[in-house]
Amino acid sequence: MGPGITRVQDIINFLKIMNKLITWIKDYAHLFSGLIIAYSKRTPPKHYLEHIVHGKIPVIILPGVLMRWAFLKPIADHISLLGHPIYIIPKLGNNSENIPMSAERVRQVIEENNLKNVIIVAHSKGGLISKYLLLHEDPDKRIKGVIAIATPFHGSSISKFIPYSFIQELAINSNIIHHLANHPEVNKKIVSIIPSYDNHVWHPKGSYLEGAMQNINVEVAGHHKILRDKIVWDKVVEWIEKISRL
Repeated sequence: MGPGITRVQDIINFLKIMNKLITWIKDYAHLFSGLIIAYSKRTPPKHYLEHIVHGKIPVIILPGVLMRWAFLKPIADHISLLGHPIYIIPKLGNNSENIPMSAERVRQVIEENNLKNVIIVAHSKGGLISKYLLLHEDPDKRIKGVIAIATPFHGSSISKFIPYSFIQELAINSNIIHHLANHPEVNKKIVSIIPSYDNHVWHPKGSYLEGAMQNINVEVAGHHKILRDKIVWDKVVEWIEKISRL
C-alpha cells in the first residue's frame, strides 16, 4: 500500500471519528433537553386518560435507566392525541430498580386499572423490563405487544465503566441479560426499532432481536435522539395499529 492510499485511509478514519463525535454531541443535546422535561413534569397531561377514541387500545410507556416517565412525553403526547389511553408507572421513579422489581411495578398498574390488550412503548432498559414482563408477569396475556426503541437486548459493554448495580445489570455478561437471551419464546411479541448508530448500546448486534415480530432499522443516529424523530414516531404508531389488529 503506497503512502497516498495510506493518507486517504487516514482521512477517512478521521472523518468517521468526527462524525461519531458530532453524533454524540447532538444526542446529548437531546438527552439534556429530555431531562429538563423529565424532571420538571410530575403529572401526566389530562388528555392521556381523557382523550380516548373508541377502539384505541391502551399504551404503557417505559423509559430507560435513570429516566422518569416524562422523558418519553413527546412521543407519548403524539400517541395520546390519536386517541390511545396512555398509562405511566409512577412507582418506577427514575427507573433505577432492578428489572424484575420494575416488571412487578408495571404489572401492578395493569392489574389496578384492569388493562387488557396492552401495548408497551419502551426505550432502552424499558425494553428489557418489557421482555421480562412478558416472560414472568403476564400469565393471563394482558400484553398484546411491545415496541422497544434502542433496547440493549444483548447488553452493552459501556456498562462496565459505570460501577452501579442498576447499570451493571445491563452489562453483556450480566445474569439478567443471559436469562432474557435464553428465553426467545416471547420475542415474537416484540418490535425492535434500531438506530443507525447507537452511542450507548455497545454490542455487535446492537438492538437486533432474533425472532422478533419485526426488527426495524431507521436512519437516525443517537440513543436518545431517536425518541425525538418524527419518522420513528410514525413507525411506532404504524406498529401500534398493526399489533392492535392482531
